[in-house]
Amino acid sequence: MKKSTLLACAAALVISTGVVGAQSAPTYDDNLILRNPVSAPALSNVVLVPVASPQTVSAVHDYVKAWQNAEINIAKAKVKYENHERMTKAEKKWLHSYDKHNYADYFRTHSIGRVHGQEVFLNWNGENRNKNEYEYFEMPKYNKEDGFTNSYGYNVLRGMTDRINEIIQKQKEVGGPMTDDEAQALEDAILDVMAQDQEHVSNEELRHYMNETIWFAAKQTVKK
Repeated sequence: MKKSTLLACAAALVISTGVVGAQSAPTYDDNLILRNPVSAPALSNVVLVPVASPQTVSAVHDYVKAWQNAEINIAKAKVKYENHERMTKAEKKWLHSYDKHNYADYFRTHSIGRVHGQEVFLNWNGENRNKNEYEYFEMPKYNKEDGFTNSYGYNVLRGMTDRINEIIQKQKEVGGPMTDDEAQALEDAILDVMAQDQEHVSNEELRHYMNETIWFAAKQTVKK
């Protein structure tokens, strides 16, 4: 083996074993795993990933309109049922549709499920009561004084999702969007949360996850 090759192997061994005095810290800055971003979040003049993206805006619109359509057809079916009128198979299906499908609760299930999916896939620390030991650092366990020590990415994504679900659940309480004005107001409220949150997120990868989470939840809810 050449002398240069031997020296390279020796150097690699020294670095990998930490003989050069490496500290207990990540070998690179992954702001999404760490508790807080390393640098203050600020948007540059050029935004590569808009929030909400055109695809997400379209998915949210389709979700809200599908919910409105369901509420209208359910209301019509209830009137016929209460008046003891003859009902078609389609009307009977609408009458009992909430037994199998709820636009508000399904959206919450899919959106929060997506957040937890990203948490696992990206190795984020999210609402973990136990100490989480990473390769070069650790996240402390839950305590009453400090609460959970969550990864930055989890906090942003879960915070946005919770606020959107709060709006959707309030809409459910008043009967769902029945008119075009109510549907538009709900759609605007969802997108407003995304617009407000994105102002504080400079990480383009995280901005993608913000879009993808809401897009996925909207698509899956309508698909059901």
